[in-house]
Order: sequence, then C-alpha cells, then structure tokens
Amino acid sequence: MHINQYSASNIRGLKFFTLMPARQINVIVGKNNAGKTTLLEGIYYCSSLKSFKSGPADSLIMATEKKLQISIKSSKISDIHTLSIEKKLNSVNSAKINDKKATIKDVMLAMPVIALTFGTENAVTQSSEYRRGLLDWGAFHVEPSYLSLYKQYMKTLKQRNNLLKSTTTDSLQFWTEKLGSIGSELDVKRSLYFELLSQEYSNYIDLIQTYSDDVYDDIKNTTISYHRGWEPGIDFSESLSKSYTKDSAIKYTSVGPHRGDILFTKDNVGIKDISSMSTQIILSLLVVLSQSEVFHVKHGFRPIILIDDIFFGIDDKNLKLVINLLLDSKAQSFVSAPDLYKEKIRSLDKDSREIRLYEIHNGVIKEESK
Repeated sequence: MHINQYSASNIRGLKFFTLMPARQINVIVGKNNAGKTTLLEGIYYCSSLKSFKSGPADSLIMATEKKLQISIKSSKISDIHTLSIEKKLNSVNSAKINDKKATIKDVMLAMPVIALTFGTENAVTQSSEYRRGLLDWGAFHVEPSYLSLYKQYMKTLKQRNNLLKSTTTDSLQFWTEKLGSIGSELDVKRSLYFELLSQEYSNYIDLIQTYSDDVYDDIKNTTISYHRGWEPGIDFSESLSKSYTKDSAIKYTSVGPHRGDILFTKDNVGIKDISSMSTQIILSLLVVLSQSEVFHVKHGFRPIILIDDIFFGIDDKNLKLVINLLLDSKAQSFVSAPDLYKEKIRSLDKDSREIRLYEIHNGVIKEESK
C-alpha cells in the first residue's frame, strides 16, 4: 500500500499542507515542537480515528480552529481510494471512503498502519499493554473476525471483574466459564498469529547478518516468545479455577489473554535489563517489519509504517542498519527525526530516489532538494 497524496488542515500547529510522498522512506525533520509528530499522527488518525499519543482527539485540532480535516489518496494493488476524515470540537468523527460514510472497521481495513514511538520508550521497554496491541493489530488484519472476539472477551472480563467486586456472586460461575471459553479461542488466534510473526522475525535476524559481520551480539541473539497470560502447561479455564481465591481477594481477574505479552530474551534473560537503547530500538523495528511481512503474505501488499523519533539514542552503526532495513522492507514509511540528522540521512541513502526528506519550519513543510 502507498499513500500518493496526503493533505490536512488545522491539525495542531500545521494550518495546511499537501505532500506527495515517496513510495519508500519519507523522513520528516525539524526542531522540537515543529510538528513532526503531528504529521505522523494525521496518518495514524486516518487509520484508527485516534491518536497514537495519549489525550482526547480534540487536542489534534489547532487551538484557534473548530475542526480539522484530513484527506489521504492511496493505492494498494489495483485499488485506489480516497479516505476523508473530519473532526469537530466536542463531536464525533466523520469518516468517508470515496465519499461514502465509513465505520471504524472500514477505516482500519482501508488504511492499515503500524505506528511505533521510539525515544525513551520502545517496544522492549513499553508496557505489556503496548505489545499486546501489536499482537491484536496483527491478528485482526490476518483474520478480521478477531476484533469481534476480542470485544466479547473484554466485555466478559469486565462483567467478571464487576462480580468479583460485588457481594453477589450467584452468576460468577457462569461468567467465569464464558470467559474461559472466549479467552481460550482468543489465545488460539493470537498464538497462530505469533507463529507467523516469529518466523518473519527470524528471517530478519538472518537478513541483518548479511549486511555486516559486526552486528551487535544482543541483536543477533535475541529471541521473541509469546506469553499467553497464565502459567504454561494448563488451559485457561483451569488457570481461572486455580486463581479464584486470589482473584476474590484482589477483586479482579489476574490471569488471561489480557495479561498476554511478547517477551524479548537473550540466554533466558530479559533483553530490557542487559541491552543498550540502540539495541532495543533495532529489535522494536524488527518486530514491526516482521508484522509488515506477515500482513503482506496475507493481503499481497504492505501496511504503512510510522516511526516517531526513530534515531533517538541510536549510534551511527545502527543508524545505517535502520535505513537498510527500511529500504529492504519495501513498505512505505514515514519517520520523524531531529533536524541534526539531515545530513547523516543523506549520506546513508543508497539511492536518492528512495528517500524523500521534508523539513518543517514555522508550520511550513518543505521538501528538501536533492
């Protein structure tokens, strides 16, 4: 999938812009608070009707205005469509695909996007909730019915937790059994997706070793594994039964898919505790690119990749590795970086046609000349 034209008005500090992005890497540089993240958020908003930053959607609207508008023209295989989003203050979103009203599910399917925020937080250091989100996004795009099952699970979990807090427990057994059944089905779908993800991750580990003989050992030897959210060797219903006394005491469900996680380990030690930030960023990128490949195998095209603050804490050797990985992924990517990286990015460009560089200054976005 490729974005051919991206236009927006009144989105935070950016009054209006129109971009014609490159089909591979689009780097947005600028000083702090120039609007780099805002540009990425606009794309993500069109894929999910929410920002990848915390806070209400109204915060995306320019302070002096009452609404924002975003229009994205994109193509995937032979399909070309225009996605239009309008958000007014204190109002719901209006989403249209080719001028027809669209639901959130329609938007998610029409505009698949993977977003990764780097800086001091990345996929390795983020909370387990963040990594579960990566699993859920991938499982949904492999099998869209996953979303309905996930919503059923979360509603049932909420009902059981409410009963654990209540003095009335007459229906607790019913909701526990229902949670066990739905949770087991959800785990099966997640596990199947993770197997695909893990295989692509292994392929990427092999690929990066063809770039250079001096790839960091922590990167080459880190493995990923899936933690279901309860102890191994037993099914979910049995785990719920074993945890009943604990759950009754703490007043919530302590085991289940809502506790699932992706684990990064080297020699059975959590990589977060022994690796540099530069290594963590590369590993996070490898997971995202692996997701993109699983998606491509299923759909025949790749999702858009957004990476905010991609070069934070990364050394020069891994900077080159990042560029090579993004180029070889064949996915269209939009990444933000401080303006001090502008010349470094130019020097690492394999082919100047594959990277387009934009600079934001005083709310104006300018494409840098080659």
